Amino acid sequence: MSYAETVVLDVRIGQMPQVVSALTGRDGLAVWVSEIGVLNRVVLFRTATTYESLLDGRPALLALIPKEPVQSVDVTSWRVISPLLPAGKHGGIYEWRCYELKLGQAGEVEEAFAASVPGRLGLSPLLCGMISIEGTPRLAHIWPYADMNVRLDIRIQAVTSGVWPPKIGSNLVAMENTVLLPAQGSAWH
Repeated sequence: MSYAETVVLDVRIGQMPQVVSALTGRDGLAVWVSEIGVLNRVVLFRTATTYESLLDGRPALLALIPKEPVQSVDVTSWRVISPLLPAGKHGGIYEWRCYELKLGQAGEVEEAFAASVPGRLGLSPLLCGMISIEGTPRLAHIWPYADMNVRLDIRIQAVTSGVWPPKIGSNLVAMENTVLLPAQGSAWH
């Protein structure tokens, strides 16, 4: 089983270069910046084979974050529930989709997601699907694409063919979608 951690940083206006340069070029750490969605946001992503090793690495990661330019930090640990693409070049953009779940629905959502993933993988790769371990119950999935046009074409194919989205709408409270660009030196790019 794999685990992942996301660290979402909301950065003061004009301070993105300072934050990004302090975090990029590190083994196993994705550094993505928001292009569509909440602006002045940096999303960090890393994985581990055990939950304990994920938690053990957290203090060192948080210590790298420049304090003055960052307005807020949101850390979430996730259990990976799909195949996980290794670090490397996968796309020019990454789509982050996150759903807040109704209480007690994580198991049902995970089953429906897992059942839909094989058909969807026939259209494009999935970086990973994840269920939150702490805090608000959430499902998130990250999709790499060459560009926004490819993303749109694949999304249309997925919906019209019926392979996607998973049938989880009745279990959701809120939905979020963000398009992220990999920073130069990001482990997933």
